[in-house]
Amino acid sequence: MLATILAETLTRKLAKGTDSFAVLTPALVAVVALAAGLVVGLTLGCSDDKTENPNLEPTASFTVNPASGPLETVFEFDALGSSDPEDSTADLEVRWDWDNDGSWNSDWSPTKTATHHYSTTGPKIVRLQVRDTAGATDDTTRTVTVTGSQPVPGTMILVPSGNFTQGDGVAYCGADQRQVLLNRPFYLGQCEVTNQEYRDLLQWAYDQGHITATETSVRDDLDGSSQLLVDLSSGFMNIAFSGGVFSVASGYEQHPVTSVNWYGAAAYCDWLSMHEGLAREYDHATWLCNGGDPYSAYAYRLPTDAEWEYAAQYNDGRIFPWGNEALDCTRSNSTGCAGHPDAVGSYPAGVSALGFYDMTGNVWEWCNDWEVCDLGTEPAVDPVGPASGDGRVVHGGSFTHVEQYSRRAGRISYSPGSCYSYGGFRIARSHPLEY
Repeated sequence: MLATILAETLTRKLAKGTDSFAVLTPALVAVVALAAGLVVGLTLGCSDDKTENPNLEPTASFTVNPASGPLETVFEFDALGSSDPEDSTADLEVRWDWDNDGSWNSDWSPTKTATHHYSTTGPKIVRLQVRDTAGATDDTTRTVTVTGSQPVPGTMILVPSGNFTQGDGVAYCGADQRQVLLNRPFYLGQCEVTNQEYRDLLQWAYDQGHITATETSVRDDLDGSSQLLVDLSSGFMNIAFSGGVFSVASGYEQHPVTSVNWYGAAAYCDWLSMHEGLAREYDHATWLCNGGDPYSAYAYRLPTDAEWEYAAQYNDGRIFPWGNEALDCTRSNSTGCAGHPDAVGSYPAGVSALGFYDMTGNVWEWCNDWEVCDLGTEPAVDPVGPASGDGRVVHGGSFTHVEQYSRRAGRISYSPGSCYSYGGFRIARSHPLEY
């Protein structure tokens, strides 16, 4: 109707001549513009107003208690921290994948809590998926660690032969990366050598005349050597000597032995070999292990640089022994944590894939090799390190070390004749079945 009236008015004005049209044109333009606005407004007002805002995805979140535990542990999972911009938490549904293998172990359910019991040890990646009422989903994962029984000092774990990438491009003296093949399987101590273990063999070696001792130090007495082995006066040393008897401070029996230099660590391997009726591997005049070929040694020895890192990263190139999760005080006794060595095995959340404890933190660990920081990029087979040097390799960081030194590829050089309050070791042995 409005359009018809406007058309007729415009026709009459045009019939009266150009002058009349010219005078009235501004008014007509205004009327037409007003009418157009009304028409547009009416059109928009009558349009289908069914456009919906896009649905926003939920956010999946959950906690686990405890973060680690032995096989008998029933882990408790709580997804009540999940949320959605439009739906209440009560309206969300969840489902769980206990091993992150792509197979959901539960159906969709509004119940946000669950429990699970594992039948095998090792790190387990748990996946949670959350769904809102519109069908949008979100996933998240967390890692729990299932351990065996409490570790027993002296236990050794078999490490299969294989190859790996030594170095990670980031760690201290781990910037170079090279492919390494280890031809022989080997055993490695599950834990660092404890005060009690070291004390017992000190006493045996003293009784056998293999060492000399005072209240402040222990020295070698094999192959004409008088090398210092142990500083008994060090601040974190918990072994004492008096009247021909070694003793451990009460409550520190299962703490890692410290203030043992490289020679004292190598000598311990020889004492253990001789105590078990085996020929020792170290020549105490040159301190070569099996004539410079540790991989074919039969008895106890220190792990090589490559063996230590291979065992720590086994077998996926992980950053830390437990995986790629960040360094923190639940997994290792590193800087800012206890401030002193803890009993071995006190950090089960940091256990490695093969079951080794404390390969990061607590005390750093002597290796057999002389240290060279830049390993190069050429592939190597059973590497033994340089023939000589200023320092021996240590791995794993300690209760004083930050991440750069604590990564599995981190390598530091320390003087083999010095005793450190934050240094210890674990033992190795080539697979006896190879002989």
